[in-house]
Amino acid sequence: MASPRVGKALAARAPFVAVLAILGLVLLLHLAGLVLFTSGFLLQRVELNAINTCTKAPSATWQAPSPPPWAAHGNETALDAWDAVLDAHAECSLPPRFRRTVLWIIDALRYDFIADAPDSPPLAMPNPFIHNWIRTPATYTNTTPRSSFLAHFVADPPTTTLQRLKGLTTGSLPTFIEAGANFGGSGRVLEDTWIAQLRARKAPQERLSFVGDDTWQMVFANLFDEAHPYSSFNVEDLDTVDAGVESHMLRAMDQDDWTLIVAHSLGVDHVGHRFGPAHARMPPKLEQMERLIQDVLHKLRDDTLFVLLGDHGMDATGDHGGDSELEIGSGLWMYANTPFDPAARSLFGSASSPSTTSLTEHPDVTALLRDTPTSTPSFQPFSLLPIAPFEQGHRSLPQIDLVPTLALLMGVPIPFNNLGTVMPELFASDTQPLQSASSRLLRALRINARQIKTYLDAYAKHSADLKPFSAELRHAWLTALQADAVFAEHATHDHARKTAQAYMAFTRLALARAQSVWAQFEYVRMGLGIAVLASSLVVTWLLWHRAFSSTTAALARMTWQASWLGCVYGGVAGLLLSLTLRISTLEGQLAGMALGTACTLTWHLRPGHMAIDAFPVLRSKSFVSHVAAGVILGCHAMLYASNSFTMWEDRITLGMLTAILLARAWAGLVAPLTRWQLRIPIMAVIALVLVRVASMSRVCREEQAPYCTPSFYAYHATTDFADNPAYALSGPATNSPYALLAAYVVAFGIADVLRQALMPSRAHLSTASTLLTWVIRPAMLGAAGFWLADWVHGLDRWDEPTRATFFVVKMWVARVVLVVLLCGSVYWYLSPLSLSVLHERPAPGAQARVLLLGFGNTFGAAFLLAMSLIFAYLFLLSQPMGQLALTACFVALLLLAELGDHERDARLLAASKLAEATKTKEVTSTRHGPSFLDVVCVALLGFVAFFGTGHQATFSSIQWRVAFVGFSTVTYPWSPLFVILNAFGPLCVLPAFGVVLLTLWNLAPTRERPDEERPPPMRLPCDILRSALALLLYAGTLTLSAATWAWFFRRHLMLFKIWVPRYMTAGLGLLVTDVALLGAVLTAWCIASHTSRAFGTLYS
Repeated sequence: MASPRVGKALAARAPFVAVLAILGLVLLLHLAGLVLFTSGFLLQRVELNAINTCTKAPSATWQAPSPPPWAAHGNETALDAWDAVLDAHAECSLPPRFRRTVLWIIDALRYDFIADAPDSPPLAMPNPFIHNWIRTPATYTNTTPRSSFLAHFVADPPTTTLQRLKGLTTGSLPTFIEAGANFGGSGRVLEDTWIAQLRARKAPQERLSFVGDDTWQMVFANLFDEAHPYSSFNVEDLDTVDAGVESHMLRAMDQDDWTLIVAHSLGVDHVGHRFGPAHARMPPKLEQMERLIQDVLHKLRDDTLFVLLGDHGMDATGDHGGDSELEIGSGLWMYANTPFDPAARSLFGSASSPSTTSLTEHPDVTALLRDTPTSTPSFQPFSLLPIAPFEQGHRSLPQIDLVPTLALLMGVPIPFNNLGTVMPELFASDTQPLQSASSRLLRALRINARQIKTYLDAYAKHSADLKPFSAELRHAWLTALQADAVFAEHATHDHARKTAQAYMAFTRLALARAQSVWAQFEYVRMGLGIAVLASSLVVTWLLWHRAFSSTTAALARMTWQASWLGCVYGGVAGLLLSLTLRISTLEGQLAGMALGTACTLTWHLRPGHMAIDAFPVLRSKSFVSHVAAGVILGCHAMLYASNSFTMWEDRITLGMLTAILLARAWAGLVAPLTRWQLRIPIMAVIALVLVRVASMSRVCREEQAPYCTPSFYAYHATTDFADNPAYALSGPATNSPYALLAAYVVAFGIADVLRQALMPSRAHLSTASTLLTWVIRPAMLGAAGFWLADWVHGLDRWDEPTRATFFVVKMWVARVVLVVLLCGSVYWYLSPLSLSVLHERPAPGAQARVLLLGFGNTFGAAFLLAMSLIFAYLFLLSQPMGQLALTACFVALLLLAELGDHERDARLLAASKLAEATKTKEVTSTRHGPSFLDVVCVALLGFVAFFGTGHQATFSSIQWRVAFVGFSTVTYPWSPLFVILNAFGPLCVLPAFGVVLLTLWNLAPTRERPDEERPPPMRLPCDILRSALALLLYAGTLTLSAATWAWFFRRHLMLFKIWVPRYMTAGLGLLVTDVALLGAVLTAWCIASHTSRAFGTLYS
């Protein structure tokens, strides 16, 4: 037989298991809806695995066959016939200009890092940290213009390394969802690449070598004969990869048996992530790159092409992933010892030609770039370099243009899926004019255009994405064929130029139209996903409504019975769906079971249905409170209908929370008791002040300029050369020493704040005293110390041994903090109740009394201690300015708990007085949980904490550096978990535990006394369930709105800049909220089990 203690502990099991079961079901519905919608909304584009199998050997000249009659006059039948003849006789490559290629990618090499940055105040003022350190590309472009080409190299977003490598090798456009593969270890390229083409045509003894970022090894497995990969995610390591690149690349260049060397260094990118571009650690790294460039040029042979490029840029804080000017603006430099024009060597004698005319200023190139109608600009301004080398601006081209250019320069066919256009500068010739049969420029454009036409024809057989543009594309192609037919009949220079312009116009038009539909949408899956999300909201609202008057056990039993029934019927319907719609059987089953479950639950939970045990409870009579909460929720959800409102969500949510707190302060002035009339407004105002303090820490979206000033990092200094204030962060992306000092003060004092919060109920003794003194305070000080050590480690005054020592110190500080918090968590689990016994000395003749201190806030005190441990974990994973904002929000949450308790007591007293005055009798209760407005307030506080800790709904605001807290390399699963907690801890975990804290605050358990009637079960599980469902109702509504408007604006120009990141933030946030609420319920269950053992408390 079980002991009485075990039996009492089991008394808490059934109600809390029921709560977990209900929340688990809601989680499954959310997960199903998100999976369905995401699989339809963020699909990968159709990838064709076809290979360019052309086997025609390149020839020195090529002459087009005679066109049929009327082709030159634009007759479509004649043009189609000639197209077939051209296709049969078309060449697919050119004679190789170079025998070898050295391709060196400097990760995050922004254009202004290698371009000339003249010092011409006040128009131009170079940044001393980043400009004019790498001088060789600009110098050689000025001194040897015939063999050097420097350009602004525009990356297609998303600007993550994996997507860039795909674009640089296949010539195809990236898709947004593939950005996740950059961090998930997948993403192998199956499409045709110029590296694969080169490998297929190289001699057996010629090697393809690689060294650097291990992403290449993952993406291009088995393509290289020799590979030296290095881990790409250790941003703390600034030098290992670069040292490996230097050693292996230079050694390979000394050998004779190689055709291609690919090197990918990471030091510049890691400095940017770690410190930001404008930091003292950046110049030494750029100097190292400059020295290595000189070493490469020293070993460069006459038959070798050297390509230096960045896969993407970096923003003002060193991050990338989005599509701002600085993130997509990488640099490209192509150089050879001999001129790119094969005949120029004999004409001018050497690469050091006396001509000062750049390749871009060649007459044919100038005419081509000037007169070709295209939406892809050939010249662009660059905000950090206002003085451009050309009158039109900086020479600019898409990154995918490298693919056909390299393929033809190396004498191999262009990859099948390429959408890039050859760089005309590298094919123009003074001795081989456009009208000659040996003109490399016109032949290159003709080969390029036909390859793209072949790809578009094949793509049209697999997808209808480009069908709306088929007529436009056909017209552009026929225009090019007609121009070529005219040229074939009259081989003049003018007709040759028009032919080249027509072919280039076609390639650029194909690129523009493909970019407009770069991701296809599966409307059936999206619709099913939105339907599941919407139905989950209905189920959540009905469950929240039923939780007012039902026991958790009865509600869970009915819920799961109805769910099984819905799964059976829905599974059959889902099978039929999969047979009739374009979805897989698994997706059909998932949609059918989710919708079937939601429908049966809606039927059984509908108002008026009495299938659930009734349980009388006092409901809040504040109609105004519920309406206000609904209005706030509706306004927040409708923000996503506008890109402007979505961009300014940080300020709007702050305004909403401010309005609620001011309204609650005003309402407190009419509380029934004088002390409440004073305390309620004061607490609301203090909470408001803390919220405003937290909001002072922020990062800015690019779109918020010039009305936003970032304050999260060390300092913000505007400069004269940055037109966009969002880019004017010239200070390093490091933490402010003032924030570090303030974080130490906060870390020391937070334990005293928590102690003061527990003092009114005398719960600050016992367990609370031990945890606050020996766990919370040391852990918080250690967390602040970690970021101090991190800041000291980044100073440029140390030599390498000293810096290595600081690195070891900060690693072990973080590990000790994690161990202390783990020990504290175990201690709390074993003894969560902060109760102490006080024996009063009796007066003469009186009976001795025993007082149980802390009993009045048993649940709230114990839960607060557990939450303080969670807070300490989040504190460690937040940077110093974020630590201050997070602490302000945590203390504001404590005030909201006390404020809500006072308001509930005031409502109870007012209802009692009203009943007494009117002599009416109604069902009363001594306690009920937080109102929906309370929960809305906590949810908005989570948004303030999210934005205050340095986040936005953008990829560039992800703080990847927290992945290395306590670790020197990426360590699974901790590194991804730390990044998730850093981003979603303030937004989701803090509110999830917060609403449960509001439910438990100042709540005492019922006690079983031998001489009294057994007290009724506490409705604590129902109150917790209702609070949790209210928070999920808020988060679910925002997710549904984000998904709906993302679908609505699916063809909007700002889709992947505004709505996609916001939907992904909302979707991931909803799932994290689900999981965090399960954790909060488990925490409350642990407390309830201990109270059952101690006091015999029962729960319903």
